[in-house]
Amino acid sequence: MELKSKKGPIGTDMGYRMRKGIGISLVLLLLSIGISEGSEEVIHKITILGNVKVEEGVIRGALKSREGGPFSADRVREDLRSVFGLDYFSDVQVDIKTTPKGREIIFIVMEKPAIKEILITGNQKVKLDDIKEKVTLIPRSIFNLEKVKENGEQIRKLYFSKGYYGVKVEHKVDSLETNEAVVTFQIEEGVKGHIKKITFKGNKKIKSSDLKKIIQTKQRNIFSIITKTGLLDEDILKNDIQLLTAYYIDHGYLNVKIPEPKIDFRDPKRIRAEIEISEGPQYRIGEIDFKGDVLTTREDLFRSIQIKRNHIYSTSAIRKDIHGLTEKFSNQGYANVEVTPATSTDEKNLLVHLTFEIEKKKQVSFEKIQIVGNTKTRDKVIRRELQVAEGELYSATGLSKSRDRLKRTGYFKEAELTTSRGTTEEKTNLEIKVEEAPTGALSFGIGYSSIENVVGSASISDRNLFGLGYHGLLRFRLGAETRDLRLSFTDPYFLGYNFSAGIDLYNENREFDTYSYNILGGTLRAGKELTEKLRGDVTYKLERIKVSDLSSDASRFIREQEGHKLTSALSLSLTMDTRNDYYNPTKGARHSITFTNAGGILGGDNYFVKGLAETSWYFPFPLKTVLNLRAKAGFVEPYGGRKVPIYEKFFVGGLYTVRGFEYGMAGPFDQNREPLGSNKMVALNTELTIPLSSEIGLRAALFFDIGKGWGAESGEGINRNRGIKMGAGPGIRWFSPFGPIHIDLGFNLNPKPGEKSKVFEFTAGTVY
Repeated sequence: MELKSKKGPIGTDMGYRMRKGIGISLVLLLLSIGISEGSEEVIHKITILGNVKVEEGVIRGALKSREGGPFSADRVREDLRSVFGLDYFSDVQVDIKTTPKGREIIFIVMEKPAIKEILITGNQKVKLDDIKEKVTLIPRSIFNLEKVKENGEQIRKLYFSKGYYGVKVEHKVDSLETNEAVVTFQIEEGVKGHIKKITFKGNKKIKSSDLKKIIQTKQRNIFSIITKTGLLDEDILKNDIQLLTAYYIDHGYLNVKIPEPKIDFRDPKRIRAEIEISEGPQYRIGEIDFKGDVLTTREDLFRSIQIKRNHIYSTSAIRKDIHGLTEKFSNQGYANVEVTPATSTDEKNLLVHLTFEIEKKKQVSFEKIQIVGNTKTRDKVIRRELQVAEGELYSATGLSKSRDRLKRTGYFKEAELTTSRGTTEEKTNLEIKVEEAPTGALSFGIGYSSIENVVGSASISDRNLFGLGYHGLLRFRLGAETRDLRLSFTDPYFLGYNFSAGIDLYNENREFDTYSYNILGGTLRAGKELTEKLRGDVTYKLERIKVSDLSSDASRFIREQEGHKLTSALSLSLTMDTRNDYYNPTKGARHSITFTNAGGILGGDNYFVKGLAETSWYFPFPLKTVLNLRAKAGFVEPYGGRKVPIYEKFFVGGLYTVRGFEYGMAGPFDQNREPLGSNKMVALNTELTIPLSSEIGLRAALFFDIGKGWGAESGEGINRNRGIKMGAGPGIRWFSPFGPIHIDLGFNLNPKPGEKSKVFEFTAGTVY
């Protein structure tokens, strides 16, 4: 008796399905007729014939029948299906023979052809290597028509991702006499296009402009060359439908329906997408209740949530409240608390009743705190930043603050805090895994100014010296008229106490056209964190200054500075830092204010008071752009019949004040065009950074600066000395393999006679 199961020729799916169905039916019929169901004969032998490429073990592995085991017609039927289901064969036959020793089952297979070669034709605009990356078929593998079709679809999607929406991908299969096949993908590329228009239909409650901000698929715009927007990706478009649905539900539209978008390919160069939306009614919050382990009063829990009765239903608001409730309980040691929102819908009144079900479980305390990943930084440097300790009750807020404090040190790229079960259910272990950042820096810079022309600078520093958290700096600047040297050291936890202490020693030499000065001095610093974001610092400065080498044409303002002077000054400063990242902030702010008094009871020759306030804000925008708004204002005033020394004044103009102007030239200057410095100053900076390549950390910048320096001793006010100064231009910010590179080309927007129309500035460095 011979039984068969057979596929038709390659590429004839319909014929194959019909033959398969008929073949299997005949097998079942013949088996039921030709084999006695009551027979209990054993299987003497199982033979496999016809296989060349497919190993016999693969076929036998699909069989349930075993040599020496009982013969079963049902099992033979299953074996036939299993062998055929391997999808390696175009024809499978079963021959069952009766022998004196039992039944012999012979499986005769005809293998599908192997793929000899895969050819790709017609591609001109997309590289062959890019196409091959999408093709999963390999030579010598068994031919599978479904996989051929899948590969063709992947090629089509590749072309779509590059904007070729009129592409056609067809496959051709040539059978060879050697039972092999050549698969050819024939590509007709067509023209390149983009998404011309995305429209929304049926949205009456939410504006189309708001919906466009939600989806990742974008229309082509003037920035598309850089941002690569305006291309259609079908997978992203499907995900956009989910994003839109979630957005509507988050705004109370629980019955929203958004079918697949309609894509108009009639003009492949300018395709249009239409997204139809059935919004449905908007639901609001009804009754709010708490069930389960309510540790405190319901009134206290209500104060812990933001959502209220009659608010628009919002999944994100509910998630925030779940987080708040979870944190409230976990801060009391209930690390495993579960807060589950249970909702019921009132369709008639369009209300969603909400119940927070709370299961606090057992109270947990920290058992062991282990630190890993710190090859340089000492454990004690990390532990002193932690807001949790061994033996204390679990605190989610304490863990969050600990992570933020570790990141804010600047010692680590990443700080990951994970917990695991301790020796009992009431104890948990904390593992702190850190990835250390390069805290040492060897930097150099090049700058230009009307005073010094080219100035070079270099410094070696480490924010985590010896792994003990010490800050050390050695810096010098060298130019044709400049020689500076500075040595600094800071211990952020002086003698183990929670305040910092530091010392600076420096020697500055400057030569100008009409004079020069030398400053030899030092400072003593101390500071303390007053809150998590606010710190205070006090600094005492003692300097000996010498102004000399006056030329015959030096102005009287310069001549008044000649000689030796001693400055003894005390400064107080407050700094608040809420930025989200130490290296590359995208939101938050940093503010500082400093007041200085020199002379008086402190002694010395120079008597003055000085104030400086600075603020910097970061705002994230679409496409990962960041807007940075900065402002700086300061004043310095003498007292006791003295004059403000020129080296204590503000020199407005340059990289850190008003770009497009040389150092000090956005303030008063004398008849020799020598900057005099300002008693008062203000500078406002606007800078937009645009990512060019996230992989290499390259960003473009557009900036606009406005500011001015003015001073009483030169007889100039804010509305005089040729007005407010404005500069604007482009820049480059690159965290290169050699360290941060900062390039700005500033244009003077209203140049006056004698002023440069543009100023180029460049700084660079490297970290180790």
